[in-house]
Amino acid sequence: MKRMILLSAILVILCGCVHYDEELWLNRDGSGKAKIVVIHKSNYENSEDILRKDELKGIHLQDYSIKRNGPYVIYTIRFRFDSIEAFNNVNDQVENKDFWGRITLNKEKGRRISFKRSISLGDQQDDDDLLEAIIRQQTTEYPKWNYRLHLPWKVVSTNGTFVDKSKRVLSWTYDTQKLWNRTEVMTVEVQKGFPWLILILGIIILSLLLALLFWLLKIARKSHLLDWLHHQNENKHSQP
Repeated sequence: MKRMILLSAILVILCGCVHYDEELWLNRDGSGKAKIVVIHKSNYENSEDILRKDELKGIHLQDYSIKRNGPYVIYTIRFRFDSIEAFNNVNDQVENKDFWGRITLNKEKGRRISFKRSISLGDQQDDDDLLEAIIRQQTTEYPKWNYRLHLPWKVVSTNGTFVDKSKRVLSWTYDTQKLWNRTEVMTVEVQKGFPWLILILGIIILSLLLALLFWLLKIARKSHLLDWLHHQNENKHSQP
């Protein structure tokens, strides 16, 4: 099975409007899994461009489907990734729709981690781009870009539009009509839990080492005492 079908299904045909839904599960080590749904208005399914992406390190396709609903092609992809770097490398921005963006995870003080992800739409350098202006004039549909994130840590703060701190789930929704010539950044600050298991294991190991040391010292002392008694006994027998 071609691993990079997931990429092509996301990035292939971006001439028309793209409705984008993503659900991302992140693990403590930076690995995770994702479910992507892309709804694209097109007259055909571009399987050639899909299969062109054959390999990408750290990405593991689980399953995918391509369906049609009238003029729309619906791509559904599920995959796992080994690291944030591997996830970011999936990004192969086509034209001016960067709905994949880039994720960064930075360690902060106090066992905190900052999560950031930037996305954009349109030319970020030149607001007067002629081609872009034509595209915008011809655009009559402005779909949503939806992001849902599952985190393994306690959520401290975020700019998410929906937050369920008890389940550690956050979401963002962006209106593409308002996103033109802009970069949006999703931000989350989380706090890692105290490693109680590691602390308990450390205490147990330290206790065992202390017990072993005490036992060795005890054996050594008994050995010296026995040697002294044996030496005294020999001296008594050797006296006339």
